[in-house]
Amino acid sequence: MQVATDRLSALGGAGHLCFPYESEEEKRETVVRFVRDGLLRHERCLYIGSPADQAALLAALGAAGVPAARAQERGALVFATQAETYRRAGRFDPDDALTVMEELTDRALADGYAGLRGTGEASGPVPDDLWRDAVRYEALLNERLGRRPFLALCRFPIGETRADRVRDVLRTHPHALVRGEVCANPFYERAEVVLSDDSQARLDWQLHQLRTYNRARRRLETLSEAAAPTERLLTELADELSEPLFALKREVHALASATDAASEERFAAAQRELRRLSAAIERARVLARARHRKPDG
Repeated sequence: MQVATDRLSALGGAGHLCFPYESEEEKRETVVRFVRDGLLRHERCLYIGSPADQAALLAALGAAGVPAARAQERGALVFATQAETYRRAGRFDPDDALTVMEELTDRALADGYAGLRGTGEASGPVPDDLWRDAVRYEALLNERLGRRPFLALCRFPIGETRADRVRDVLRTHPHALVRGEVCANPFYERAEVVLSDDSQARLDWQLHQLRTYNRARRRLETLSEAAAPTERLLTELADELSEPLFALKREVHALASATDAASEERFAAAQRELRRLSAAIERARVLARARHRKPDG
């Protein structure tokens, strides 16, 4: 399976995605690309898992050509266990776990990183009496960190997860990474709706989501079918430039203050983005010249 996690960059520096993986291979490939992308963007990458999981990820990163050991030495790649994050208080406390994520984000920014991206999953089946706390944590994560430079990838094995719990996961994540595609999630609900169990509030939110997605679909159809050539050109130009320009800004920002051995690596990343940007601009110029030679109408 080809995992297109490069599309995560379309979310910018913040986001909250659920990742229902179907195999260990899919999970491994996705997490490697997720971490590699974060390192290139000068974000601190946090991987939450057991020591065995951490060792497996280090090996997978090395096999993919990612300098994980060096990233770990300079603090760009951080490993943590559930006891150090989700269960710092000795048990799972959703409010304390949220505080941990806020503190880690603040620390990453204070250390000069562009933000924090993290990925984790439950180490095993979650007891029924703790599931409600897990839902509370996921719902409030959007409220507490949704406007911060924090990108979360929440993994879970879909084949081993009960259907009612998959629905809860979809209710609490604005986006989902499904078979390599980043999908805006129409089943997402605001935290107050998730936590209130108010059936009328949920119905109102679902109707709102239906209208929102229908309006977006109509806008796309109008653009593709009736847009003038100039508008199509501007749309293509914006689409082509948005991702490399965003990445380039972050790399240049990092280079401006970098003094460690990673500067050369980040400079090489900036050069790659510059080449992509130059190619996009040249394609736009070709289109513009073609339009000039053949006026509309």
